[in-house]
Parts: sequence; structure tokens; C-alpha cells
Amino acid sequence: MGVWILPPLELHSWNHSRGVPVHTPTPPQVCPQAREEPTLPPSQPTDADRSSRDIVELLQQLGSHMHGIGTRFAARESLHATDVQALSALAMAGGHLGAGELARSLELSSGATTRLIDRLERVGHVERSTDPQDRRRRVVAITSSAQSTAGEFFGSLADTIERVLAPYSHGEREVLRRFLADIVSAMEEHRRA
Repeated sequence: MGVWILPPLELHSWNHSRGVPVHTPTPPQVCPQAREEPTLPPSQPTDADRSSRDIVELLQQLGSHMHGIGTRFAARESLHATDVQALSALAMAGGHLGAGELARSLELSSGATTRLIDRLERVGHVERSTDPQDRRRRVVAITSSAQSTAGEFFGSLADTIERVLAPYSHGEREVLRRFLADIVSAMEEHRRA
């Protein structure tokens, strides 16, 4: 199942769905004696427009592939898609989050988050523990067995990405890193809007 992340871009007056320029009628002349000026054809998309559109479409394809990989992992482990998102959020946060932080990260109610944590705790993927930085605070921590299970599944994906990155120079990788960091920031801002 594909995921449509972003709506199609409308660039200038080019209709990308049909691959043809959109004709905008010229308004009638105010003065009948005025000479009618020839109308220019609508502007064609530039290479920059096409490149931007290609990048957006590739990001949509990447999002769809990542969704599919997460879905296959969830099915293999008999987890809900939200369970996988929770484990991913915990891993990206250094292994643990407070229940409220996890709820905000997943955009879930506190009740739904409690049920999710209970479900993951029952299968041994998370445990409730004391925050290593603040002993008064309780956190949800990903277990080593869950990390191992995810590592077995997603390790080959990391290897594939490393192979894809291998021919790129350090400078090119830095541009890619900066671009992806900017995209992630933009998505986070969009989510908060």
C-alpha cells in the first residue's frame, strides 16, 4: 500500500498530470480600437522546476518504501504499525522516553499510549523503568531483545544504504545530510502547524 506524503506540486502554468501547458484565455481588450497584441505561450517548466518535482516524487517513493518495510516488520513480529512507530521513536530518542513524550511523538492520547505501552510490555519489547538521569521520573525503555530483533530485520537495510552511499564523496554526503536534515525539520514544523 503506497502512502501519498505530499500533494502534487503545481509549477507555473504547466499541468503535470496531463503533461501539457495549461491555456489561460486572454482577457478581452478594453478599447475596441486597440490593436490586439500577440499572446505568448504559457511558460514551460524549467529544469529547476522538473528537478524539484523529481525530488518531491522521489521523497514520496522513499516514504512509501519505508512504510512498506515497517509494515512487513510489524507483520513479521505480530505488531501494530503504531507499535513499530513507538519502538522507532524510542530508539531515535536514545532508548527511552517518558510516556507523555512518547504520546506527543506519536500524536496519541494518553489512554491510547498506555494501551500501546502495555501491549509492547506484554511481548517484551519495552519496560517501564526509572529515568537514568532523574530517579524520580519513570520512562518507557526499549529492551535489548527488541533492539536485537529490530537490528536483525533492519540491519540489511542499513547495509544497503551504506552501499548506495559508498560512491559519494564526503562533500556530496554532507550535501545529502544537510538536505535530509532540512527536510526532517520542515516535516516537524509542518506537523506542528
